[in-house]
Parts: sequence; C-alpha cells; structure tokens
Amino acid sequence: MSSTTKYTLKPSLRANFKGIIWKVETDAANRIIAVETRNSENRTASYSAFNFETGRTLFKEVTVQDSWHWGLDMACHSLVYLHSYVNEKTPEHKAIIALDTSGSIAWQIYNRTLDSAIAEGLVVYNPTVQQKQYELLNPVSGIIEKSNISSFIPLGRNIYFPEITTDQDLLKSIEEIGTPVGPVSYLVHNGKECVSFHAAENSILSQYLVIRTNGIVIHEEILEHNIQKLNPEPFYIEQDHLFCIRNNKAEIVAYLV
Repeated sequence: MSSTTKYTLKPSLRANFKGIIWKVETDAANRIIAVETRNSENRTASYSAFNFETGRTLFKEVTVQDSWHWGLDMACHSLVYLHSYVNEKTPEHKAIIALDTSGSIAWQIYNRTLDSAIAEGLVVYNPTVQQKQYELLNPVSGIIEKSNISSFIPLGRNIYFPEITTDQDLLKSIEEIGTPVGPVSYLVHNGKECVSFHAAENSILSQYLVIRTNGIVIHEEILEHNIQKLNPEPFYIEQDHLFCIRNNKAEIVAYLV
C-alpha cells in the first residue's frame, strides 16, 4: 500500500468469519445486517446478525439442521429468515425458518414460501398450489393472519451502488495510489467521494477503497490483495453506512459515511 495510507474512518462494524460470505441482507429499520457464510469443506452454512450502527453482535455463525440446504432469505421485523429449496436442482424456495436476535429458532414452517416483507408482516404462499395464493403471516409467531391477499406493497430499501466513472481528473488523482486496472467505481454520498479500483504493483493485483472529502483522502485501504481477477462489486451504501467485503470474502466491514 502507498505511503498515504489512512484509516481516519473507524468501522462501525467489523466481523470475521470461518467460512466465505455468501449473502448479505439488511433490516434497515432496525439497523440489523444478516450474513450467510458457507464452508464447502464440511458442507455447512452458518448465519450471523449484527447491529451495524453499534457493531454489537446479535448472534454469530449459528447453524440449523441440514444447514447446507438452507439459505439466507431476508432480514426484517427484527428477525432473520431462512429458506430451503423445492429440490437440489431448482432455485425455487420452500419452507421458512425464523431466527430471533439471539440466533434461536423463533418458529419454522415447511408448507409455505416467503415472498415479500410488508409493513404488516410477511407475505407467503403454498408452493404446492399451482396458482399462487398470497397470505399474510405474523413475522414474530409464524401464524397465518389473513388469506387471499390481492395486493401488497413490499418494504422498500434505499441502497446506493457505485457506478463506473471515466472522469479523467478523478482517474489522474488516484494514480499516486496506483494506476487503475479495469473499471473504477465511484459514488458520492453526504459529500464524500467513495472510489474503488484495482491496481497492480510488481504484477500483484490488489483492490483499493478510497474515500475523499473536498479532494482530500480521509480513508484508504486494500480490500483484497494478491487476487486473480477483478471484483465487480466493491461496496454499497445503505442507511449512511458503506458496506464492503474484504480479506478473501471472510470479513465484512461497515463505515459511517
């Protein structure tokens, strides 16, 4: 890394895992981020949840029975929801497991599939019925509260992703850190310029994250070092927090921006 390396921004969240980060979901209203990790060697999937504002661990790397055949579905209403599959050859979901903020199973149901989260609860359907018939399910108890829902509005999320930039002044300004290899990702949020790019030094490819205010670098780090290919998804911003995955997809970090 260059001599201008800075770590002015301290992570609001930093968590390392034994497996590879596979999927991330956010319950923005309750400041919860849920993480699915997978370990192909022992064929296990684990689930974790954190408060991304305080960095507090709610639960970490818990598993469920036959975990490899379950996956993270969504986080909402202060719970984390998992799904299974109709069979191993299709991505179609079935069944729901709800994990509370301690990582314990709050409830589970095997004859319903989670479709959407709405303000009133969860919208589900029976995957064995050919024509979907939506029902309202209580997110805390798992009890069906209303049948034959004809319309609903899913909970929205304000997620900001960087775009590829070709701004020559910007590209020139980051050359002192390293000459970019491939696309440069760029996003401005709350007056902060967030930039990610790849650069090669002595034929070793690394991915950088740089954050600037008024043209001054306030944060610079290497997200991945000695990598074999470009990472097309360097970071995203939600609820004024920049989330990025680093260290061989085994660590997630959030910065307040």
